[in-house]
Amino acid sequence: MKKSTGRIAFDIINYTILILFALTIILPFAHIIAISLSEERAVVALSVSFWPKGFDTRAYRTILGDQLFISSFVNSVAITAAVTLAGLLVNVMAAYCFSKEFFGKKVFNYYFILTMYFSGGLIPTYLWMTRYLKLKDSYLALILPALVSVYYIIVIRSQIETIPKSLTEAARIDGATEAQTLFLIVMPTIVPTLAAIGMFIALGVWNSWFNVMIYIDDNKKWTLQYYLRKIVIEKTITTGMSEAALKMAELGTVDVRPENYQNAAIILVALPIVCVYPFVQKYFVKGILVGSVKE
Repeated sequence: MKKSTGRIAFDIINYTILILFALTIILPFAHIIAISLSEERAVVALSVSFWPKGFDTRAYRTILGDQLFISSFVNSVAITAAVTLAGLLVNVMAAYCFSKEFFGKKVFNYYFILTMYFSGGLIPTYLWMTRYLKLKDSYLALILPALVSVYYIIVIRSQIETIPKSLTEAARIDGATEAQTLFLIVMPTIVPTLAAIGMFIALGVWNSWFNVMIYIDDNKKWTLQYYLRKIVIEKTITTGMSEAALKMAELGTVDVRPENYQNAAIILVALPIVCVYPFVQKYFVKGILVGSVKE
């Protein structure tokens, strides 16, 4: 069956818009990669280019040779993994409880949704973490505030409520406890939703630097985002180069301009998420589309 002229024109316009949209996302990254891999002399005259001028990896070697970068990377991976796994567990258990029938459920749900419009407050959270829990300069100060999200609980609860009652009732008849029903019946049923939410949690934690600035003083406990902000951006603005690059330049082992260093650091910080995404893409897309199509 041949397509009509109008349909062909629509497809051309549609794909043109999609290609232009994709280019607006890809080209900035291509420019960052080009600068990070360009020679020092080329960076001086480099305006807008999407291909390295004289291939040079010294900026990456400088960063990967910085022990503070390594420790920040390990901290980011550990904190992101801890918050993602623990956050999913806490949110799922809360959502499972709220999906049950209990007295005053409707009023409680309205109140629960209302809390989304009010911030927890920086000062009360800071006082609670530092004065009462004594978590100043502790990894737990970065993990605990990120565990619970009202929005994620509501999304997970809505998916749990779509599971047929007969399925959970059959589990209870077979002698399953509430915990067994949750972990063996409910959670496997909503894997796409959990994968999507887990990805959102991981992205939020990985890209966060504000809590590190508030709670952490020891630079060995920094995360990658705070390392990028504190060492790469702030130091290059004030001194022209980061401490690690300056130290290596003094030894005569490397000669890297701040632009190379900044853009190489940006690529290295973004790389782990880019590498992980293909493995969860299928579940991520399914989780986003859950509930959008009624059969």
